[in-house]
Amino acid sequence: MRRKVVLLCIDGLDPEYLEAARTPNLDAIARRGFFCLGRAVLPSVTNVNNVSILTGAFPNVHGIASNYWYDASSGLGRFIEAAEDLRTMTVLERASLVGLRTALLVTKDKLRRLLSRGVEIAMSAEQPPDQAIRAVGPQQSIFSAEIDYWQLQALCWVLSTFDPDLVYCCTTDYVMHLFGPSAPEAIRHIERLDALVGTVVEAFPDRQILITADHGMRAKGVALDLVWVLAAYGIEAVFVPPIKDRYVVHHQNMGGAGYVYLDPRDVDEAARILRETAGVEAVYTRCEAADLFCLPADRIGDLFVLATAETVFAEAGTLGAIRAPVRLRSHGGTHEACVPIWGSEAGLPTSSVSWNLDLVRLLDLDWPDRSAAVGG
Repeated sequence: MRRKVVLLCIDGLDPEYLEAARTPNLDAIARRGFFCLGRAVLPSVTNVNNVSILTGAFPNVHGIASNYWYDASSGLGRFIEAAEDLRTMTVLERASLVGLRTALLVTKDKLRRLLSRGVEIAMSAEQPPDQAIRAVGPQQSIFSAEIDYWQLQALCWVLSTFDPDLVYCCTTDYVMHLFGPSAPEAIRHIERLDALVGTVVEAFPDRQILITADHGMRAKGVALDLVWVLAAYGIEAVFVPPIKDRYVVHHQNMGGAGYVYLDPRDVDEAARILRETAGVEAVYTRCEAADLFCLPADRIGDLFVLATAETVFAEAGTLGAIRAPVRLRSHGGTHEACVPIWGSEAGLPTSSVSWNLDLVRLLDLDWPDRSAAVGG
């Protein structure tokens, strides 16, 4: 690489948050380098997009199509939190292969376990090492705004102490799940993040800074149980929300996309029923979804369903009804797929940047083929 690089993902940074808050440091990066609006990968959830950003690839290459894996043959499921689930190398692994020092700083410990393979320095703010606590300050709750501030302070500490060539740092979207863009709490949060980004830029002016988000965020007013919708027509189904993870305080495992698993004989009829259901924006068969959204066909449901802007899909039976009102901010569908993208260096081939995953393509590493499989 020509310069040492910091790749920062601000979790849940919907572009609407930038309209309400003052962000002089992000604005300065845009003036010196570039800024554009791009697209997140669908489903627009944490695992899918963090892996896409760090591999520069779509899910049909890296293999991650959800936060949660359901095995239809056994009826069992598990959270996707292990590096063995990845089918290709991350940019951090590739950088290590050419002799560069690498670091991974994430808030959620699930991402540390998923993304730390081959990384020299890997830590999460959720479970920080004692050395980081001594240097940065006390551990903060994963369900707080303060954990993001701790994280960006830890970034400065890692940069000054270990001087890595390539760093990936990711915050969490707890505040965005709670507050809309015009809320005072959200404005204060975005402005604090901007100030901390400014601290990084000022302290390390020779580093290239690349920033994006894994997804946006929208207010939701209606929850829909797709399993109960189909049950009313005598069709048995299993529903898996790709947003499903351990951090249910954030989103209650309700999001704008979902995988439906069915008896093969029921797929066509179930698709027809769901397409006619209020709150459902689109329904795709497994093959259609794999082709249109570059998803791994062997890791998704028989149907891929997307919600309208105001709707989220709930896990079976949790609503106690087919449809229920909710007050929730969430993501997962097409309406949360617009993300901001910044780069601090002018002259980069930014015309090729239209997805958040395109950022790693700006790094002039002598990588192996980015689709090279490493198992899984």
